[in-house]
Amino acid sequence: MKSSSIWLLNIAAASAIAILILLTYLGLDQVKSTAWFSERVEHTFRAINESEQLLAHVKEAESSNRGFMITSNETFLKTYERARMKYDTSLIQLRFLLADNIHQTRRLAIFENLGRDKWTTMDENIRLQPTLKKQNLDANVLKGKAIMDAMQKVILEMQQEESKLLNSRLKARQREFGLAPAYLLILALLAVLLLVISAVMLNVELRRRRRTQKDLEKKIEALNRSNAELEQFAYVASHDLQEPLRKIRAFADRLVMRQRESLSEDGQNMLDKIAKSAERMQGLINDLLTYSRMVSKNDTVQAVNLGGLLEEVKGDLSLLITEKNAEIISDELPTLMVYPTQIRQLFLNLLSNALKFQRLDVYPKVKVSYRQVTGADIPHLDTDLKKEQSYHRIQVADNGIGFEPEYAEKIFVIFQRLHAKTSYGGTGIGLAICRRVVSNHEGYIFAEGKPGEGAIFTVYFPLETINQELVGTFQ
Repeated sequence: MKSSSIWLLNIAAASAIAILILLTYLGLDQVKSTAWFSERVEHTFRAINESEQLLAHVKEAESSNRGFMITSNETFLKTYERARMKYDTSLIQLRFLLADNIHQTRRLAIFENLGRDKWTTMDENIRLQPTLKKQNLDANVLKGKAIMDAMQKVILEMQQEESKLLNSRLKARQREFGLAPAYLLILALLAVLLLVISAVMLNVELRRRRRTQKDLEKKIEALNRSNAELEQFAYVASHDLQEPLRKIRAFADRLVMRQRESLSEDGQNMLDKIAKSAERMQGLINDLLTYSRMVSKNDTVQAVNLGGLLEEVKGDLSLLITEKNAEIISDELPTLMVYPTQIRQLFLNLLSNALKFQRLDVYPKVKVSYRQVTGADIPHLDTDLKKEQSYHRIQVADNGIGFEPEYAEKIFVIFQRLHAKTSYGGTGIGLAICRRVVSNHEGYIFAEGKPGEGAIFTVYFPLETINQELVGTFQ
């Protein structure tokens, strides 16, 4: 997928997700708003109802007071006291309901003052009832009526105020909920549109990738056929070259044994060159056969203790190690599921190189070290998934002649040499075989070096691989 298409797909998907989050937030906000409006409307109705109850309790007390004044029946006094208790309870409740409105609080304070006067008047009527004269009774009744009218007026103003608040809240709620569905519908449609666009783009990309995968599978199949043919060609060609080469070496050896003394000095030199070239050709063919076997992976996977395998390789090189007075030390190495012949060849090539490229007047010293690492420790790793995996890291460090850092990759190319054939022997295939071995185990190999300071070859084998036969276990 092109970077611009990926960018557009990411933008569309991110926008759709953002809109869905916004829709969720708006939905929750609508729920909260509905709850708030419902609570405020209920609050207003409770305030209106409580104010009516408060006034009703005063009226009930006034009626009981008047009945007692006329009949002197103390049953009215009990009703009067109950009404007064209800009044006090309603007053506390109404004071709580109107606490958030300063105007209503002021009106309620006026009402309370009038109420105290009203209760004082009615209490006075009860206290003086036995001795009250008609004119005094009429005066108290008129006074009580005036106070009651004032109290009713205050209650009416309070109810009108609450009604205005109720109407304004209902209108605000209607405006908000009238627009909200339209906004939510538009956002929902936009989110669906973006999701559809994202799905279409993903579908197009999946179809493109399927086509690409099929093309790659065809190319891989063709490449595998080509590799198989090349491997077969290299193997057959190497074997076919063996016979004429053996004859060349045999006749050259006969000439050296039978005719060397009869040849001129120039002829003897030519004969020596023929023998050396044939010997070099034999080594080159043998290395090609080894490389061909590494490519074909005819070996079987086995659990191999690398420490034991390294000791076997050191035994094979014991004469060279003794000749060069070399020292090879090693950490404890793990047991891995590997191709044993290939790993043996890997150790053999790395140790042979370390011994071959020796500095003058310096005894070779080789250190084989081991530890477990993660893919993040491997330089230039290509995928994040591989960076999260764990690996066995094996390093082979020597104190030899080293090499320039810019040749760190070139030395793994087949037939590539950094030194003249007369200075150091070899065919230039050894490190190419090492890379092939490591690649067969789904690992990595890197080289580091500085002239005159030695070289370090680092090999990484995954603990878990795509090929489950190559799952490593540390022992």
